[in-house]
Amino acid sequence: MRRFSLTSRLVGAAIFTGTALCLLLLAGPSLLIRLQADYVTDTAQSRSITLEDGSSVVLAADSAMALAFSGDRRGVILLKGEAFFDIAPEKTRPFTVEGGGLKVEVLGTAFDVRVGGDETAVALARGAVKASPDRAGATEHVLAPGGMLTLDHASGGVTASAVAIADIGSWRQGRLFVVDQTIGSVIEQIQRYHPALISIPDRSLANRRVSGIYDLNAPDQALGALVDPYGGKVRKISDYVRVISRL
Repeated sequence: MRRFSLTSRLVGAAIFTGTALCLLLLAGPSLLIRLQADYVTDTAQSRSITLEDGSSVVLAADSAMALAFSGDRRGVILLKGEAFFDIAPEKTRPFTVEGGGLKVEVLGTAFDVRVGGDETAVALARGAVKASPDRAGATEHVLAPGGMLTLDHASGGVTASAVAIADIGSWRQGRLFVVDQTIGSVIEQIQRYHPALISIPDRSLANRRVSGIYDLNAPDQALGALVDPYGGKVRKISDYVRVISRL
C-alpha cells in the first residue's frame, strides 16, 4: 500500500509538472511581451494613446507596444499586433516605429503597422514614410499615400502594393480589409477579436491567398466568410475552441 501510495504521488507530481511546463511554454512568450510593453490590449479591446510629443496611437486588439523616447529620439516598438499612428511633426526629431523586422521613419504623417507571425506590413494614409527591413544594407523604400510595404519573415523579401486610403486602419471601425494575404494570416488577425482559440491544421488551406473585407464585430461569421468559398468549414468544438477544416 505504501509503494502504491508513493507511486500515485509520483505520477501525480509528474502530471502536474508536465501540465505546468505546457502552460509555461504557451504563456511564456505572451508574458515576456507584457513585461516589455508600456501599453497592451486584450482580446477585442482597442486603446487610444496620446504620446508625450502629441502624437496619437490607436492600439488594436491583443497588441503590445513599448516606448522608445529619449532627448533626441522619438519612437516606439510594436511588439505584437497592430497600431494606427498619427504623428506630430518635429523636423529635428524623426519618429521611428520598429517591429517584426521592419523599421519605419517619419516626420509627420498617418500610417498603420501590423506585426504578424508570418509578415509585417506598413500602409500609409497621409504624408510620407521611409521603411526598410531592420538589417544592415537593406534597401530603403519611400511610400506615398495608399502605398503598402510587406516584409515576409521567412524569406526576408519585401513586396510593395497599393491599397485604398479609406481602407487603411479600417479595423478601427470594426472592418478587416485584406489584400492578397494568406488565410492563415487573416485568421491570425481575426483571432485578436475572438475569445476562442482558432486552429487551422490544413496548411494548404491556410496558405491560400485571399482579398476581402471581414466584420470584426462578428468573428465567427468573418471566419465563415473567409473559408467557405474555398471548401473550409468552421467547427465549434466548444466555447473556447474553433477548428477550421475542409468540408
